[in-house]
Amino acid sequence: MTMRMFWIGLLSGLLLAVPQQATPPPPSEVDQLLKALADITWFNNVRPLKLTAPQIDTLIETHKKAYQRLEALIQEEARELRNRKDEILRVREDTARGKSLPKEFQDTIKRLESEASQKRRQLRAQVVSEVATELKPRFTDEQFSYMVKRSKEVLESARVDVSQLKDDQLYALFVESVLLDPYAPELLREWKSKNLSP
Repeated sequence: MTMRMFWIGLLSGLLLAVPQQATPPPPSEVDQLLKALADITWFNNVRPLKLTAPQIDTLIETHKKAYQRLEALIQEEARELRNRKDEILRVREDTARGKSLPKEFQDTIKRLESEASQKRRQLRAQVVSEVATELKPRFTDEQFSYMVKRSKEVLESARVDVSQLKDDQLYALFVESVLLDPYAPELLREWKSKNLSP
């Protein structure tokens, strides 16, 4: 791995949190097809739930609140990066002129990335737990059982030992992987419009 790739990987967590100024290019045909394949899997996972319109509305609202909390953390990370703007641009200019990358700067960036990554993991785990707890009473026993069964199937197909996992953990995995998917609100709206009478 080149040093450039190393730094790109190291900084990616922080840099992705900074809102980009340029408009991203439109998705290619292959990107659209890959998205369609992901959508197919998502719809296939949700179909057996036989969600009701009120359940879908609740899921969309809960998703929105969960992502607002995650977005707040991303903005906090972006502020930290912006606070170091002058230093980052100075070090960039220095390295462009052939100077060595200061060890103190390297250590600072490593620390920031490590802290940001840990905060994201902790917040995501907390949000998933809270969302799963909040949503659980809104599902029928059959829906809950299906989510547990589906998570178990996916993990077993990946050769993960599920013998120690409790039903609530498997249910939370389904919530995280399917119901909190970034595209879930638009997919839920589409599902509702195509499968449920107004």
